Amino acid sequence: MLSDVEALAGSIGPRGTGSPGEWTAAEYVAGRLTGMHWPVERFTCRAVATQNAFPLSVDALALAAVALYPVGGPAGRWIAAALALAAAPLLLYTIRSSTSPLRGFLPHVDSVSILARQAGERTPRRRVVILAHLDTNRVRLAWQSNMRRALVPLTLLTLGVLAAIGILYLWGALAAGPGWVWPASLLPAAYVLGTVVTLVREERGAYVPGANDNAASVAVALELASRLHAEPLVQTEAWLAFTGAEETDHAGLRSLLRRYGPELRQADFIGLEGLGGGEIVYLARQGLLCHYRPHASLRTLADTVARRHPALGVGPAEMTVTDEVGTLRRAGYRAICIAGRDPSTGTLPHWHRLDDTVDSVEADALQTAADFVWAMLHELDAEAEGSACAPL
Repeated sequence: MLSDVEALAGSIGPRGTGSPGEWTAAEYVAGRLTGMHWPVERFTCRAVATQNAFPLSVDALALAAVALYPVGGPAGRWIAAALALAAAPLLLYTIRSSTSPLRGFLPHVDSVSILARQAGERTPRRRVVILAHLDTNRVRLAWQSNMRRALVPLTLLTLGVLAAIGILYLWGALAAGPGWVWPASLLPAAYVLGTVVTLVREERGAYVPGANDNAASVAVALELASRLHAEPLVQTEAWLAFTGAEETDHAGLRSLLRRYGPELRQADFIGLEGLGGGEIVYLARQGLLCHYRPHASLRTLADTVARRHPALGVGPAEMTVTDEVGTLRRAGYRAICIAGRDPSTGTLPHWHRLDDTVDSVEADALQTAADFVWAMLHELDAEAEGSACAPL
């Protein structure tokens, strides 16, 4: 598994969404799967180019409102109020869903994903999808492991500042523009402008090597592919999805769901995140402000596997990070996230940092993650074999 991490995070290196690195990583994964005699599908999608496009578009609305309010007359005040009032809900929508109603206006890139499917030895009664994303993020000032404790307060502050501008301008529109409203809005507007400067500065930064996030998880998924080739499940059809654009808008996953929606509606999804170090955990609660939990059946399954394999030392945890499991759960799919957790930061190891390099990945963590997910697959397969459900 370490050789796959080295190939992805070392030889290929940073793999920004839609970048040549992401495409090269996809071809590497496709070649590894083909070498194991898995049939491989490639599919592309249009993805938002960067995570920061969402907050930048929201901030642009708020600053447009600030510019319009003092010069637009009564109609302009109402338009400014509408723009400013939309800002906080739009940001909250993005936090919750990893996309935005403004998505069509944002810069896009072509992203690529890889899918491999293997039927069980008998007519399958169950379908399981292993998810591991190919792309990496830039170095982030707030969205990184050392700032984890500040994420919620900073997010609440930003939402409050955006809402304050909207409330001020609504009052100004209703009260026919008292002269103090616009000067009072300049302080929160300065905060928004500072946020824009910070986000633009981030966009000039480097992409991280992504050894933990998420080359380690790709390596674990490839190890599972090798085991499944040697020992196929009996009643369960296994899918391996290596998605692009997880770091921006989950476009790779959304494309997969559009292509195979009916087939995947009753599938079990196991998302893999940051499995290169720290404690290997299954996430019982995750997200920023808008929290989500795994499907109850998969939480029970993980609890059972953890109890039956105590030597692995895997247990439940909570984490602030959001991932593709959030998109799945909010769409009603059965899903759970298996993750690496750095005890010192309470989040993914070396999350969105330049030191997320190959030498930070621990072979024992990779082995533990692979063994735990392998046990989960066999537990799912045993349930399918013992159930009375009809074949897929």
